[in-house]
Amino acid sequence: MSYAAKVLRATLRRLLVVQLFLVLPVVLAYAAIKGGESALAAGYGGGIALINTAIMAWRVSRTNSKRALAELYIGASIRFGGTLLLMAIGMGVLKLDPLALLLGFAAAQLGYLFNRVPMNTPH
Repeated sequence: MSYAAKVLRATLRRLLVVQLFLVLPVVLAYAAIKGGESALAAGYGGGIALINTAIMAWRVSRTNSKRALAELYIGASIRFGGTLLLMAIGMGVLKLDPLALLLGFAAAQLGYLFNRVPMNTPH
């Protein structure tokens, strides 16, 4: 495995942890203020983002030098479609609180801002 693949894999694992720690306060705040149903919606929204990160990690692990770009585009398509589908299920079928769902999702997305990729190469 190349150095870049190792760094990317470690970065994605760290991103999952960061996203989880960003979603938890939102879920707890909704639980304290609005109750369990809204907390569930916030957790569901955060879960969508966590699933997206897991899909990205899975697609990255499948890449090789010949198909890397294709794998990344396929992964992005799956994540985009999955996000739309899961949000539609959450808001439409399960009737979850839309604002709580979106805030949970947005909190997890902030993980991308706080997850730094090391830029130094080994000597």
